[in-house]
Amino acid sequence: MCATLLVLGHLAAGAATGIAYLSNPLGPWDHQSFDHIRLFGELGFTVALLTAPVTILAVARRWLRPWWILPCTVLTLAAWGRLTVFFPSH
Repeated sequence: MCATLLVLGHLAAGAATGIAYLSNPLGPWDHQSFDHIRLFGELGFTVALLTAPVTILAVARRWLRPWWILPCTVLTLAAWGRLTVFFPSH
């Protein structure tokens, strides 16, 4: 049950983060693309953060193996990176 929930959460966070990375503005005037990147980056970051407590609980209770923390961490850092470090400049 936990694994199914986490896989769905990771897929949703990965899809949103992937869309945020694949979206590139045409120029500084393309405000819709900047909003699009911010929206999907925040969506991916939020879903990744929501799966984090479930992952930690499932690993702590030994329902799942410790490697389940890795996808959650990678997705959270990737979404955070797109919102901060890798956000295109205006």
